[in-house]
Amino acid sequence: MKKIIGLFIIVICLLFVSYDKIFSFFVKKDENILAKVNGEIVTLEEVETLYDMRNVHLNTPAPDVERIQQEYAGILYNRIKQILISQELKKRGVAVSEGEVKALENVIKESYTDVLNDKLTFEKYLEENGIDYGQWMQQIHSQLENDKLQALLLEEITLSSEETLQYAEKIKEQKQNDFEQIRFFMIKAKPELLEELRKDTAFSAENVANNGFSDLDFVSHFEQKGAVVFQSLFDSASLPEQYKKVLVGMQKNTFSEILTEDDSSYILYLLDKKTPEEEDAVDLYLIAEEHLLQEKLPQAFDAWLAGAIAGSDIYIVDSFNPNKIKKEKDTNKIEKLQEMLTEIEN
Repeated sequence: MKKIIGLFIIVICLLFVSYDKIFSFFVKKDENILAKVNGEIVTLEEVETLYDMRNVHLNTPAPDVERIQQEYAGILYNRIKQILISQELKKRGVAVSEGEVKALENVIKESYTDVLNDKLTFEKYLEENGIDYGQWMQQIHSQLENDKLQALLLEEITLSSEETLQYAEKIKEQKQNDFEQIRFFMIKAKPELLEELRKDTAFSAENVANNGFSDLDFVSHFEQKGAVVFQSLFDSASLPEQYKKVLVGMQKNTFSEILTEDDSSYILYLLDKKTPEEEDAVDLYLIAEEHLLQEKLPQAFDAWLAGAIAGSDIYIVDSFNPNKIKKEKDTNKIEKLQEMLTEIEN
């Protein structure tokens, strides 16, 4: 009965008791065990070590009591999730190999090559920075286990052809408004002049098709009329949003409506827009399928986690005043617990 209710007890305790009471309560009581998940234990020392690892590089004043309480609660909850994930993989006959752990460790080491040498190993570097190497490796192992479970859950998600095709159409529509590079001019002037310039056909699509386009001629033509002309070249990622939302809907060699920004009026002239190559129907379907699976994965994981908690024997240390904790199952309490833990985790 102490499954999720137990989690509720520890979170409430950590959130509302004082800092000194936390540590006086946890001093070598019940061999310092904070939780048991199907018999597997989580100790106070383990949570303290993970807390230190998370905060060792923060050059800030000592955190307030509430912050410490929340972080301890979040760390304990995450460890319970890690244990449940590990136990699930064992049930499925899936394991993380030493080679996989070593490979990920080596990838991380690559980013520290400038500080490591023959005398300063990666393990020594971590220890000098207050990080327990063994616990750090355990976290690497847990991350790989999480990845493996996520991959298994992905395989179990079912998609209908209809929803995949609908999503593919959505992607296709989005790509029609996308581009790799875009060239345009910004023409600044008083609104009355801009209205006149919008009617100018010297650089209309028809004339450009017949006579070609010259950047110098374009700038000269409109500056002679009293406007200020700016030439721009952007890719999709760097184009400011206020211009993108106007330009994506324009045809080449046309003017925008009169726009205003910082008390200045201007119009945009779209010169060229290089669009990415369009995927064929099969590729688009596969892309849509992948996107849909990734969208559905968090829900699949949450559903698995809820089932794992409900089907597990989870023990959490008793409250400071257990007589005030109701033991009966309360659905509303469980829902509030999930909301609280999500907030803490984020």
